Amino acid sequence: MDRTSPTGYGLLDGRVALITGGARNIGRAIAMRCGAEGAAVAVADVDADRVTSVADEIEQAGGTAFGVAVDMSTEEGVGSAFESVEQRFGLVDVLINNAYARGPRAAWGPFLHVTPSAWDEFTRVNLGLLFHPTHRMASALAERGRKGTIVNISSHGAARAHRNYIPYDTVKGGTDSFTRSVAVDLAPWGIRVNGLRPGAVEVDSDDPDPHVRRHRAEQIPLGRAGVPDDIASSAIYLASDLSQWVTGQTFNVDGGMAAQARAPQVETQRVWTPANIADHRPGG
Repeated sequence: MDRTSPTGYGLLDGRVALITGGARNIGRAIAMRCGAEGAAVAVADVDADRVTSVADEIEQAGGTAFGVAVDMSTEEGVGSAFESVEQRFGLVDVLINNAYARGPRAAWGPFLHVTPSAWDEFTRVNLGLLFHPTHRMASALAERGRKGTIVNISSHGAARAHRNYIPYDTVKGGTDSFTRSVAVDLAPWGIRVNGLRPGAVEVDSDDPDPHVRRHRAEQIPLGRAGVPDDIASSAIYLASDLSQWVTGQTFNVDGGMAAQARAPQVETQRVWTPANIADHRPGG
């Protein structure tokens, strides 16, 4: 799914990066790019085989990495992960909060069918995946007077509703609020917090039907679905000193999808493209 090879410019030289949900898709792409940019990378995920595989990929590409197989939604799991990273690389000063748990089946579907127990479980786990790593990292850095950067992976669902995704959209709305609030609170310590809202990104669980994929891409102003490396590039910007005066912001990385009022399929006027612009009559 990567569109570009992970060649870097040393933007994270000397940094220690921990990527949650780093075993596949967007998380894997961010982990690979952090390694290419010079960071020592801890790839954290519940999938032990995959975190080892991603860490091996980073090292084979010339980077430094290891895998941490742990549940990052609990204080205990996060504490264990950070201790392992600190013993091996030192303090984590780049945190990418990418992980989310799909949760119970009853958390997905019509609102009237979402059960209270599924709601409680989904929000507890997914807000824990956001809170616990952030709190552990920020506490360690503040205690030692060190600066750092945090990037939270949000979603369009934070601002625009998906049908049948009520708990998910709620948690992503919380992600955006958390990003703003924690950024303001931690700014005096020099810890920056920002977020990304990926648009339609091709991942390994997507429908393989080419017609479905084409239909999805046709709704995007830039004319294609995203790939994980599109998100990774923006994450590197926010994690590095290129964005040293940016905090409390959440950016859409979506090919222009959120900027349009209507998708082309439901537009009330003709959508002009290089293929048909010659048909346009000025003033017509």
